Amino acid sequence: MTEQPRSDIYGSRARIGYTSPPLTTEVFPYEFYQIVPKGVTLVVTSLAIVVRSKAEVDQSYDISMRAAREMAAAGCDIVVLGGVPINLSRGAVNAEEIIRDLEAELKVKVSTSTSAQAAAAKALGCKKVVVCQPYEKTETDRIAGYAKHFGCEVLGATGWGSAFNQIGRIPRHAAIDMGRALMRQHPDADSIFFPSPHWPTAGALDVLEREFGVNCMAAHQAIVWDALRRCGIKDRIEGFGRLFREF
Repeated sequence: MTEQPRSDIYGSRARIGYTSPPLTTEVFPYEFYQIVPKGVTLVVTSLAIVVRSKAEVDQSYDISMRAAREMAAAGCDIVVLGGVPINLSRGAVNAEEIIRDLEAELKVKVSTSTSAQAAAAKALGCKKVVVCQPYEKTETDRIAGYAKHFGCEVLGATGWGSAFNQIGRIPRHAAIDMGRALMRQHPDADSIFFPSPHWPTAGALDVLEREFGVNCMAAHQAIVWDALRRCGIKDRIEGFGRLFREF
């Protein structure tokens, strides 16, 4: 078979591999294609998370390692390992080593949900944040605590109350409603964080940034931004927050 020129494939500019934690992946690809410019495609492997048990996290870690190798073999330009709990399941130091080791082994760029969000928070200058998360409210403290990995102080946090396997049913106004409520409670915050890239957040970013004059960083936005920039795509994209417009 004759190899086709790069210009004649859908991912002519970049093919982004992503290991997606939910066994049923829905929102991530939908918002991905709302944001990325023409010529960028998503290569996705769904992992094993349904209720986020330790067994599922361990299984997902193993699947993601295999998927990374297959994505590299398929010619992806970057592999993004999804899921902060999966990334950190064997320690923060190990998460950083995974990136270095896989890049050396696979000869392809590697990123993680954790490293992408850390890079985005640094670019935006996030310091004092409020956190809006989609899951059960009993998960709020744990999930909000991840902001500390990005060098931020958490002033307040809340949760929408969704079970993990129901996040595709969260309404688009949820992120806006939670963001507004937290900013009214914590007007000193300089940023709003939206952890988890698997619920609707894309439409909230510009709305809240303009309304409150703060940064908005969503996990989905950070992952896509980091992947595009590391693939050399510098397009300034309107409609999805300051991160895409200015950095």
